[in-house]
Amino acid sequence: MDLHGGNIYRIARERGVKDLLDYSANINPLGISEKLKERVANSWELFERYPDPHYIELRETLGKHSGVKKENIVVGNGATEVIFLYCKTVNPKKALIVMPTFAEYERALNTVGCQVDHFKLLESEDFKIDVDRLREELKKDYDLLIMCNPNNPTGKFIKLERMREVVAAARESNTKLMVDEAFIEFVEGDYTESVATLEEEHVFVVRALTKFFAIPGVRLGFGICNDMELLERIEAHREPWTVNTLAEISAKVLLEDEEYIERSKRWIESEKEYMYSGLSEGHKIKPYKTETNFILVKLLGGITAGELRDRMIDEGVVIRDASNFPFLGDKFIRLAVKGRETNSQVIERIVRVTNEAR
Repeated sequence: MDLHGGNIYRIARERGVKDLLDYSANINPLGISEKLKERVANSWELFERYPDPHYIELRETLGKHSGVKKENIVVGNGATEVIFLYCKTVNPKKALIVMPTFAEYERALNTVGCQVDHFKLLESEDFKIDVDRLREELKKDYDLLIMCNPNNPTGKFIKLERMREVVAAARESNTKLMVDEAFIEFVEGDYTESVATLEEEHVFVVRALTKFFAIPGVRLGFGICNDMELLERIEAHREPWTVNTLAEISAKVLLEDEEYIERSKRWIESEKEYMYSGLSEGHKIKPYKTETNFILVKLLGGITAGELRDRMIDEGVVIRDASNFPFLGDKFIRLAVKGRETNSQVIERIVRVTNEAR
């Protein structure tokens, strides 16, 4: 199984299938902004020059959009580079990851020889975090706590009022906290609900333009940090020019495209409710309420996630078999939220196939 779900390229090669509906990748269904397409078409001369190695204008753009100073931002070739850079720089000896979640946190920690423990989100608690239980766990001398908010794959979001308690618990136990907010643009209130607004020195926030702005092929992520000494060390570890000119152009255009941003928010808000309602009508599946552009679904019948994935490829749809997320097992899948026409098709096919399965 692919680490991050459906590899449509490999599936197409191996099965000779074309025109698959890719519901394994959580990308804005509106696609790339028309303003960005126009800007790129008229900016070819910029590709003849190296990017600014210090990314002053890019960091100013990201800072203005996020409500922070450029001095508090470090950029990277996608959020994954920023995560690996942070772990390499902090070099923790013992870390705790809130699970199930994105696999790259543990991979990044493994590269520095860190002991990794898991804090399990319980299905019985609707995959919502128990801060009191987390506070007790943090008493075990962790150097670093990592969490994704909104969380992938559960779709759950911890509001700022509750995150204050997490931040305080980490501070009290002398534990650094890294929060991945790659999906926060999909949340009501977005940046006003961000833990970055607390401006705590022990907190490092990861963001990405990949998901909301539908540019996974461009690769642009950034970190927000109020520990200036740590930021200097991260910059010292960062390779030069890892963020290319196309990524810089994309940020400057996309973050000012208010029409695209507002339309995307309205679209996702409507479609995630539509998908939840439609999937809830299935007798052998249980969807979980989500605050993002994807939805976690539990299979209640005899079919496993791997079996359903194979059946759905035959139906022309690629879904995310979520069984390789720790603590989920072989009864969970994850679905992207896209446009109404294809959402209807996917709901109908999943409900039908799961109902037919023994």
